[in-house]
Amino acid sequence: MSRPADETNFAQAEGWMASTFGLRMVDYLRARKTTPLSVAVVEVDRVLKAAGVERLLRGWREEDVKSAAGRPSHISAMGALSLMLLQLRLGGPTLITEIAETFLDLSPRQRAVLRLTHDGEDERAYDRIGAAIQRLIALVDEFPGARRRVLSEEAFVAMLEARDEEGCRARRERMFTLTNALLEGTRKLLPAELIDRMDGNVAIDATFAAMSGKLGNPASWNRTGDRRTVNPDAGWYRRSGDHGAMTSSDAASHNKSASGEKKKGTAKSKLSWGIEIEIARATANYLEQAELFPLITVAMSFHIPGALVGEGTRMVRSLKERDHKMSFVIVDRAYSNGKYPEYAVPIRLLGAKHVFDYKDDQLGVQAFDPRGFVQVSGSWFLDTLPDVLRNADKKILAARNAHRKAPEKTKAVELALSQAESLYTQQLDRRARSRLLYKGHMTDDLTRRYLIPIDSPDYARWKAQPNAAQGLTVMMKAPKDGDKDADKPNASGLKHEQYFHYGTPEWKAAYGMRNGVESVNANLKRPQYEDIGDPEKRAVRGNTFTYIVVALAAIVENLRQMLSFYKRKLGIKKVTAKNKKRPTIFWQSKGPAIPAPPDPRAAA
Repeated sequence: MSRPADETNFAQAEGWMASTFGLRMVDYLRARKTTPLSVAVVEVDRVLKAAGVERLLRGWREEDVKSAAGRPSHISAMGALSLMLLQLRLGGPTLITEIAETFLDLSPRQRAVLRLTHDGEDERAYDRIGAAIQRLIALVDEFPGARRRVLSEEAFVAMLEARDEEGCRARRERMFTLTNALLEGTRKLLPAELIDRMDGNVAIDATFAAMSGKLGNPASWNRTGDRRTVNPDAGWYRRSGDHGAMTSSDAASHNKSASGEKKKGTAKSKLSWGIEIEIARATANYLEQAELFPLITVAMSFHIPGALVGEGTRMVRSLKERDHKMSFVIVDRAYSNGKYPEYAVPIRLLGAKHVFDYKDDQLGVQAFDPRGFVQVSGSWFLDTLPDVLRNADKKILAARNAHRKAPEKTKAVELALSQAESLYTQQLDRRARSRLLYKGHMTDDLTRRYLIPIDSPDYARWKAQPNAAQGLTVMMKAPKDGDKDADKPNASGLKHEQYFHYGTPEWKAAYGMRNGVESVNANLKRPQYEDIGDPEKRAVRGNTFTYIVVALAAIVENLRQMLSFYKRKLGIKKVTAKNKKRPTIFWQSKGPAIPAPPDPRAAA
């Protein structure tokens, strides 16, 4: 979409900017340069109010505290959260020494805005900030226990046995609730008009955040051996496969104590120690070229590497509960390859449409229906579909792999790939004529209705088969308990079904929208931004502190994305990295600053 060419469009964008940030663009950029602390304080206050997290934290504390007796804290858990978010918005590391310096720079008015009653003059400000952060962690910590020193085997086992399983699960849910309330708070800063433009497409992906401790630490599930890090609840990560991994010593411990399949370890040099972050990112509307709204993170969760079962569904369910629109959910194979009751089915029951890729050995024929249908690469077809069309995806994959592995990209090599691609396009067109099309949504009993392609050139021949289904539509049903196919991974095609015809330009356009979530992963790890990949910038120990820091980093990244969107809409010249902070390249109306319109959602 081109930049606005008239004052009406500029004025509209300026109104959006004022609604979100409280200032017009030129006024905002000048304020950021002269009084950055004041601007950041206002942003933190607006986000936290819109998120409603003070009410959450207060409620959880009332649940946990058995008595109201005793002195009130100098700095509350809410105050700690405000300070951490402020520190990240200012671009500083979340070290308590650095947070304390920021705290001491605050004026009485700024402290009041951030719900900080402590005046900061006491030399114990550092200790009180640290204690407040620990109180915040305690409310949402699924891994309670000592983190002051490296634990012996005996101390580690004692810590695990002292944990209350039910309480840990409850605090895990609190962490998820807090994270997504914060994300929703940034979304609520957007004008209703921009929110209404969103069709509800999201891309989901996982990224890794390192924790200190790569000295041969036993896995968090392995109770044998002394720990070698003060972060014993993290896990080993590898880029390939399901991301979870075992060292050789962990594998030996597993094989010694567990029956069944033996595990093989991986060299520590190929692994990293830390946690995984699941991110759901809003994507553009499908096939919409205009830039209609900022692409922000809308859901997030955390877990030990490899333990992502149910996380994708959990995030999409959170979006549904927050009244987000449901459209395409775009994922990689780490999600779509899970068991269909854990991912594929719940996502569709929530009203979303699947878009994903397959493992190489999953392409081609995936399932049969005795009424005359075959599932090929995620779509149902008349079973008269010839083998050459059933295997088209495998053939083009082989051609692309051959091209990729060719030592030299000669004319013959390039011509072979070009011819293979041309043939594949023709095959997809032919295959589409025999494809069944979705009609309506999956019902609660997992029934799906499809339109039979009566215009297919193969329809008459298919219809002549004795087993062919009757009518214009067919109902695909889930197998019942006891059915011979009930235990198959792709029973009734439920695991591999997806919305688009795999390999087509329509599928490629939708699947390509995953790039947005991959870009936010990169943004969060860049040293000039939040740098979540560097554990040295997160001094407080334990998984949960990292979870909180990453959640707050996502809030800051969202604010940055919103600001960048408004800059592109208000730029009277092309906005680049060289000029994006210069007030003179942005349009602004004349006269005094425009007060931001009240947002009733922010008061909720």
